[in-house]
Amino acid sequence: MSNSFTLSSSSIFQLVVERSVITVFKPHHISLLTGNANANAHFYIQILGLRIVKNSVNQEATHIRHLYYGNNLGEPGSVVTFFVLDQLGHRQDANHGLNGIRLGIPEQQIDFWLNRFMQFNVPVSQTQAGLHVTDPDGVALDLIPVNQQLTAKQVVPNDVPANAQITGLLGTTIAYVDPVLTAHFYQEWLGLSLDPSKTTIPLLGEQAGLVFQAATDPAHRSRMGRGSVDHVALQVPDLNTLFDYYQRAINLGANVELYRDRGWFQSIYVRDPSDNRIELATITPGFALEEPADIMGQQLSLPPLFADQTKTIAQWYAQRGVKFDEAARFEHGGQPVSN
Repeated sequence: MSNSFTLSSSSIFQLVVERSVITVFKPHHISLLTGNANANAHFYIQILGLRIVKNSVNQEATHIRHLYYGNNLGEPGSVVTFFVLDQLGHRQDANHGLNGIRLGIPEQQIDFWLNRFMQFNVPVSQTQAGLHVTDPDGVALDLIPVNQQLTAKQVVPNDVPANAQITGLLGTTIAYVDPVLTAHFYQEWLGLSLDPSKTTIPLLGEQAGLVFQAATDPAHRSRMGRGSVDHVALQVPDLNTLFDYYQRAINLGANVELYRDRGWFQSIYVRDPSDNRIELATITPGFALEEPADIMGQQLSLPPLFADQTKTIAQWYAQRGVKFDEAARFEHGGQPVSN
């Protein structure tokens, strides 16, 4: 890990902004780990009312499933994804990590969601910001009212009223060890500066942002497990912009992991000074690349670069009883399941 970001200041909030922001960032997606695909799909599809927009596999390890949830179009900014690892142990938070998911809900819909969680026996608390629940893997979710509703095309056809459906991803919380290095990294790489009054990096969109908190145990290393956030992704408009940030990260001596063509989007992954994985991802071509939008997520689907492996991968999962049928079981009123 590079120490190229050392500053003399002792405060995360004493940075002087020396240049303007290059890109106005919005959330693209957030990716986490789950140990139970069935319970995960039940929660995010049947309770939260999201659509499964891509039923796929980890492109680096195809024996790991990868489930993508979002609005009816599967648009960047609406997507929450999970890598499925059976028998995965619980996470251990210590010196770094991305923690929790913040989602938008339309204003005036607190009571609807409060009642819905109680209907499904999901413990829920009301906070100053909105509602707080945890998913089956212990992921903290905060549903925050925003002055927004989905358009008719974005609305998922289910039992959640159109005027109450989740509007999209607002952000997550990033744990850091060294506040000065952290602030300098995000400023110098992305042109993002922390809000001195709220310890946040605001993103485009009402209530959207990355919240920064000091790590709970700087002396020990965090361990990934059930409920861990693997990475958070921010949108970039095109491939040229993506490569500009790729080169900028290299020039800064940052820990640049890799560039990947995911088919549905192109990405780079960079580690911040506390070892948190940050992704930048393009907004095109989109999840309807290899299958019609109206049937996305209903079966195993791989982007064009992996299309020749589809039969082999499907056979491997079939031998283990995996049917990729979460959409059929949960999107139209399937029965609740146990964790």
